[in-house]
Amino acid sequence: MSLAAAMGAGSIAGCSGGGGGGSGSDTITVWSDAFDSQTPKLKKLMRDSVDGKVEFSDMRYDSIKKKYLTGAKTGTPDVVEATPNHRGDYVSADLIEPLTDRVDKLDYKDGYTGLDTMKYKDDIWALPYIGNGRGFVYRQDILEKYGFEVPEKWSDFVEMGAEITKKEDGMHGFTLTSQKGNTRGLQEFLSFLFQRVDAIFEPDGDGWKLVPTAEDFGIVFKEYFWDPFYKTDKPATDPNARGIDSLAHDIAYVNGNYAAISTGPWIPGLASGSDDTNEQAMKNYRNSVATHNPRVEGGEKGTYMEVKPVFLNNNSKNKDDAWNVVKAATSPEGIKTFLEEDPGNLPAHEDVEWNVPEQTNNPDWKGFKEVFKTGKSYGFWSVSKVSTTWFDLSQKVMYDEIDPMKAGKQLHQEWSSKAGEI
Repeated sequence: MSLAAAMGAGSIAGCSGGGGGGSGSDTITVWSDAFDSQTPKLKKLMRDSVDGKVEFSDMRYDSIKKKYLTGAKTGTPDVVEATPNHRGDYVSADLIEPLTDRVDKLDYKDGYTGLDTMKYKDDIWALPYIGNGRGFVYRQDILEKYGFEVPEKWSDFVEMGAEITKKEDGMHGFTLTSQKGNTRGLQEFLSFLFQRVDAIFEPDGDGWKLVPTAEDFGIVFKEYFWDPFYKTDKPATDPNARGIDSLAHDIAYVNGNYAAISTGPWIPGLASGSDDTNEQAMKNYRNSVATHNPRVEGGEKGTYMEVKPVFLNNNSKNKDDAWNVVKAATSPEGIKTFLEEDPGNLPAHEDVEWNVPEQTNNPDWKGFKEVFKTGKSYGFWSVSKVSTTWFDLSQKVMYDEIDPMKAGKQLHQEWSSKAGEI
């Protein structure tokens, strides 16, 4: 079913956020990668929002998406927490309930950050609860050791990263997510693409229109995915780490293998809570500064903004209770409770203040607040319809199997041809 058809089906069914569904199962099922053993107070708040039971299943986002797309029509789960790139796929498959009427009744509706990223064709399809803007994190102690300052241009940083590789034993200047199929790799690409454009696809009648040019794509391929490996005699990043996944890449940074990384504000939680981090991880985090990514050619401040959504399954047998659970998780109280237990992101509501947790003792981490303000969302187009080509081309660029500007042209051609299908 196309996205437009899904919208029409929702309107015909009268499911623009009303729709009782009050009878049915007395157990509300929740699938999430975030609501887990580290968030018992939030889970209690969600359980207390209904008279029946609430059952949680903790799984990685890729598994959630695969299982939801194949099984959500059964009504399970009733509630799903996801990443932004799941939005278009779920709406296109007619698997999520529009929440417009329900959200309009919330007295705190106007305080959401990123609520516009949950809208399409005048309906609200999810509620946000946390978010982040992807920023540049670097080891201040390492840069100070060699008299470096963070440059405004990414090309200058690559040169600096190469110098760090030369001078600092056991450390490379930079790392990037390079595992084929890993969503973070594409998100990092978009973080730099959003320095040159304000949108990837924009609505065009009943379809979409591609905004970036072939040159936009090519420049980011070259500067972010080729230059760190090949521009300098000593590479700014580790060629032997090609294929590294997003979690390993974050851990490698806090363990001291790299001087800089493009990432989000969750690093302190990872440094203190992962079994794979070393005894220097928290010290390395406290020596880290968060700021805007250096700019690629022709770029201005801007980055990929991720605002995490919580959806209601439109096949739920008990939509009223499912909505109460969604509301509990995404209310200012729910957001505050979550961030007290898992302080790795920023609140998606103005009534919740974001402070660097006292126990992490790093005031320079507040730079993410300014990064978040420059974030841009890619909207409700279906990422899965266009991501395969990007993953193939990014691998070829990183292994020097294609000229980056040629890769940009190929990606532009492919994404332009897909604009009517997303």
